[in-house]
Amino acid sequence: MKRISNSDGFLKLIVWSILFLVVTLIVWHRVVFQLFDNFFGTSVSSVIEERLKEPLSKPLEPPQKRNDFMLSGEDDSVTTPSEAARADLLRNNVHLQPVHSATQNRYTNQYIVPNSEPEIVTRGAALNRKEIPSLAIIDGAGSVQPEPKPESEMVLPKIRNRSKLDEIAPMVTLSGGSFRMGNDTAIERDQKPSHLVRIDAFRMDCYEVTNRQFQLFVQETKYRTTAEQYGWSYVFDFERKIWVRMVGVCWWNPSGKNPLGGAESATVIAMYDFPVVHVTWEDAQAFCNWSGKRLPSEAEWEYAAKGGFVDVLYPWGNRHQVNNRFMANYWQGWYPNENSVADGFLLQSPVASFPANRYGLFDLGGNVWEWCGDRYRADYYSRSALDNPLGPSSEEGDTVSITLSRIRKENGRYVEEEYEGTKDIPFRVLRGGSFLSAENSDAGYRTAARGYQPQSLSFSDVGFRCAE
Repeated sequence: MKRISNSDGFLKLIVWSILFLVVTLIVWHRVVFQLFDNFFGTSVSSVIEERLKEPLSKPLEPPQKRNDFMLSGEDDSVTTPSEAARADLLRNNVHLQPVHSATQNRYTNQYIVPNSEPEIVTRGAALNRKEIPSLAIIDGAGSVQPEPKPESEMVLPKIRNRSKLDEIAPMVTLSGGSFRMGNDTAIERDQKPSHLVRIDAFRMDCYEVTNRQFQLFVQETKYRTTAEQYGWSYVFDFERKIWVRMVGVCWWNPSGKNPLGGAESATVIAMYDFPVVHVTWEDAQAFCNWSGKRLPSEAEWEYAAKGGFVDVLYPWGNRHQVNNRFMANYWQGWYPNENSVADGFLLQSPVASFPANRYGLFDLGGNVWEWCGDRYRADYYSRSALDNPLGPSSEEGDTVSITLSRIRKENGRYVEEEYEGTKDIPFRVLRGGSFLSAENSDAGYRTAARGYQPQSLSFSDVGFRCAE
């Protein structure tokens, strides 16, 4: 009889132990990953799970500029926002709310509902005369006289030197391909059903259009935005927790505190690298026509946000934080009553203050909502085209009847009057969420989340980026 040595028995024990661990990891991998998360206090599972997924297309090389803010290709390697970004906010008299220790880490993985659930405040997509928020008058706000013909209907000159714009607005080329769009598990019905989409190759701006870019556009075309013509734009009032129409607010005067500034003002220069806001869909279209670009389709936007992953909850992964660091600028807390400002920004942040996704695109989650080219319809996904969908037609898209008015100063008093009368205004798709997006209000920074607004209204948290 052959005798088994102690060393052979020990070797077999090791082999069987390894096989047991491998089988356990395959069968119970989610439980094991969760144990790792709990032990190390980091997002180990989300990192490993992403590695197990095969992307539909190979991630492209990120742009060379601003790569100090970018991921090094690893989800668990990030850089913190620069002190210069925070200084930009302070220069513009934006004071951050104090961080409350009780809520600072509450929203890492799930939201804990407070005892009393407050009413969720929205800007009200379907506006009418009775629903328009109260008018907020800022002392010293000047009057704005609109042109006889809306700027959006005027023929604007084309850009003189595209290379100058390309230098401050680099683009990434995306190869296109097939992916699944939407989310069958979402509460909102407009994100269902998940469906297959094929898109051609396209290019997209690395950054949201900034004040620096928009200033160049205005300098060449003398364009005046809708907010400048109307004399007001929507601003979120943090104290009253409602949206208000604020006199004198526009892209170069986002706070309403500098009504005599203009496109060349110190406010614009100080916020050069911030995304431009208080722009309507028509304003964004005018910029695109001038620059030779266009607004991305909603399908292109979601494809870009997913960064080559088959399925991902946020543009950066499946957890709110990576290594206990926030990956985007959004509302940390129960909107609209509680915001810990744990990400460091109460309002919008300079572009690229947070890491890019795997395609080298910044701020696709949070910061400001972004206009897309598509009209909006809640049930569009059930009828979406397979190849390069562009949203519903003009006959099928949802609209809202709005009386567009202007506010002007007359004999020391502010007077509101009808400007363009009552119109049926199309809804346009918004994507990406903003600094006001929170978990309890649909977390608009999710890759599948959809927003929409009338194309002729502007807000303090809505901007855009371009494609071509």
